[in-house]
Amino acid sequence: MSGTAARHHDHDARGGDAGRLRALILECVEFGIARRALLLRLSQLPEDLAHPQHLQQARSALDPLVFADRARLFELPNGDAAIVWRGEATAALHASLDALLHLFTGEADRLPDPGGFVISFRLPGEAEALLRAVAESHPLPARLPAAGTAPTAPLDPPALARLEAALARADVAHFVRRESICERLPDGSFRLSWEKRALSVSEIGATLLPERALQADPWLFHRLTRTLDRRMLALLSAPQELRGAGPFGLNLNVGSILSPEFLRFDATLPAALRGQVVIDLLQADIMTDPAAFLFARDFARDRGYRLLLRGVTAELLEVFPLSRIGLDLLRLPWSPALAPDLVVPDAARTVLSQADQAAALAWGRERGIRLYQGRAALPTR
Repeated sequence: MSGTAARHHDHDARGGDAGRLRALILECVEFGIARRALLLRLSQLPEDLAHPQHLQQARSALDPLVFADRARLFELPNGDAAIVWRGEATAALHASLDALLHLFTGEADRLPDPGGFVISFRLPGEAEALLRAVAESHPLPARLPAAGTAPTAPLDPPALARLEAALARADVAHFVRRESICERLPDGSFRLSWEKRALSVSEIGATLLPERALQADPWLFHRLTRTLDRRMLALLSAPQELRGAGPFGLNLNVGSILSPEFLRFDATLPAALRGQVVIDLLQADIMTDPAAFLFARDFARDRGYRLLLRGVTAELLEVFPLSRIGLDLLRLPWSPALAPDLVVPDAARTVLSQADQAAALAWGRERGIRLYQGRAALPTR
């Protein structure tokens, strides 16, 4: 590869990292995911200190954090580096900062202000500042929507075809996000019941097709979700992927349950997880083809899967009684607008989602709901 081609390739890779970092930040904001981040502003170094050896040593100073929980390292287009991880990782953080300090011991008077050279962030609270740094790192900011905005051009068939081709090549493990569904115990505490695994549509869009609004066209988005189902099932069918895993849940289309990818997934599911997997079905998908739903429902239940109905509003609660449609659970999103006298017919089998406030827990407790999805119901550690 020529020097020009290598630089172009390096720039493209870093541009992709900028998109992935931005998408991860927005995901933290959207779902209230707590993360720590460190930004190393190598672009601020004086030119004579920014030679390859120094830059490599500076990036190597982040190595202790690479092994932190859920750590992800990003190379930004201007040469800056960022790392995001879960938890405090205090010892690793101090080790990285000490390594950076010693690297430039003899050049302290020529370094940028330390407060602007190495910056730490707590997400989601300081997301705006980190988003600003990501935007400033990119020579073509038009490729990334500004913070707080979204692409407006809807998905069309040619763009969908390009996205599906990109997904076939992509390592979708980078896009998997997990959310906890927790059970309230008699003493008021919470314990994990299962963990929902899903591919982040927002991060996939920001990374692979940032100029399109993936959900603007409902029919094309539904087609896209079938592709996402196949990629997720293929990922989970890989050897060792589920070894040691606990109970988990998946969003799937009705048709995906009858696909070859699902059969391969079912064949590789560890015996310990048989009966421990929850499949989330969308009520609109069920209504589109009731006959296919009934076949898929019986097929899945015969193999021990638990079935959850999502996409149910307060107005539809009485229309979808679980006992009649043969499902195990339903998901109801909480909001302050829910009627104070609303009756939840299947309270013991309802997951109250968007439970990010104490008010949601109080509302659910009054109705006998035991299962919650949201920040307010996370077990304390």
